[in-house]
Amino acid sequence: MGNFKLRKKILRGACALVTALTTAAAPVFSTGMGAFADTKDYDQEIAALEQKAEKIKQENQQREQQIGNLSDSVEENQAQMDLIQQQIEGINNEISTYGQLITTQQQKIYDKEAEIDFIERSIEDKETEIKQKQAQIADLEAQNKENLKKFAKLIRALYMNNTADTLPILEGSDDWYNFFTYVDVVQNISSQNMEFMNNLLDDIHHQQDLIAGLEQDISDLNADKADLLDKKNVLESELSSLEDKKAEVQQIADERTNDLYDLNYDTQTIKDQMSQIRSEINASNEDVEAINSAIADLIRAKQAENSGSGVVYSSDGFRWPLDSNLQYITTYFGYDAWRGGNHYGIDVGNAGIGGKNIYAAQSGTVITAYGDGGWHGGFGNYIIIDHGGGISTVYAHCSAVNVYVGQEVSKGDVIGYVGSTGWSTGNHLHFETRVNGTAVDPFGYSYEYV
Repeated sequence: MGNFKLRKKILRGACALVTALTTAAAPVFSTGMGAFADTKDYDQEIAALEQKAEKIKQENQQREQQIGNLSDSVEENQAQMDLIQQQIEGINNEISTYGQLITTQQQKIYDKEAEIDFIERSIEDKETEIKQKQAQIADLEAQNKENLKKFAKLIRALYMNNTADTLPILEGSDDWYNFFTYVDVVQNISSQNMEFMNNLLDDIHHQQDLIAGLEQDISDLNADKADLLDKKNVLESELSSLEDKKAEVQQIADERTNDLYDLNYDTQTIKDQMSQIRSEINASNEDVEAINSAIADLIRAKQAENSGSGVVYSSDGFRWPLDSNLQYITTYFGYDAWRGGNHYGIDVGNAGIGGKNIYAAQSGTVITAYGDGGWHGGFGNYIIIDHGGGISTVYAHCSAVNVYVGQEVSKGDVIGYVGSTGWSTGNHLHFETRVNGTAVDPFGYSYEYV
């Protein structure tokens, strides 16, 4: 909408000027490098618009440079992201390895726990068996006690029947079982009673031996259990160390992942900035197009003013605007990435071209001629010749201008000299061809090379 208003405003100005010119008195010519008094406003307005367009182009150049710098940042970020991604993959492999080691270590611990559990169950079984043996011994001892009572009665009977030798033995003995070993007593006890007592004692001793064995088994099992617990503690310590290392590596992976996210976010932000700048460039280029369209309207109006001259574009083609040996094209017509916009003509920039003659490409009337060394929209010193039929040519960056506004020139006349005025990085000729004020490709025409 802004471009439309600008163009509309310029067109209103151009139309007002055309109306004023058509209703005014006959134009007044000045001498030498002077100009039509009534066409000066056209030149000033054209120059102002060209300067504005050139400023926008320069701003777009700066934007393109910004994009270049941001693009470098994106590439740098991408390189860092690729490197970090490789690091993360390596770290994840390390984490996976630690995970496998931890799983193996846990299995070892489970195995030790199973062994410990088996030993504990074995100990419980042994303790249960000991309790059973102790119960059996208690039963045997109870039986033995009854038998001793019976045996005491037998002894008393023996005592009453034969006290001479037996009583001293009984009075001096503290162990009933040792008493049985004395020959004099044994001779007085029936073999049946003696066999019963011996069997009873053997059972008691056997049970005691079993208990001792079980207790030794329990002692051995407790030793094995203690050894297993030590081994389990070592495994658990190793497991804890592995888990700590895995956690450290995982933390590094998380940090690298966060770095990756940050770089990705930063890259996206930069891309968004680049996109915004591109949008600004596109919008600016639209402004430039609108300005160029307005300039074209002004040139058409200016050409309309000159239409009474009777000059008509010759059908015999253009003359090359320089000597035939100067044909090195540095910039062609169309989009120019370096400028960030369209280039509306061709640039000829042979070595040593500075100061060389510039020739009128076709006969016509000079409608613009700046030779004061001013900026003039970046064109510096420049000339526009109207060839009639809506066709005009532009010659820019001249070191000097050899014609004046309103001058009739013939094809091949020297109209100026190659220079580097205005927005120029070196001596060259910027040459344009326009149809009804609109720039067209100069190579759309044929040329005579003289």
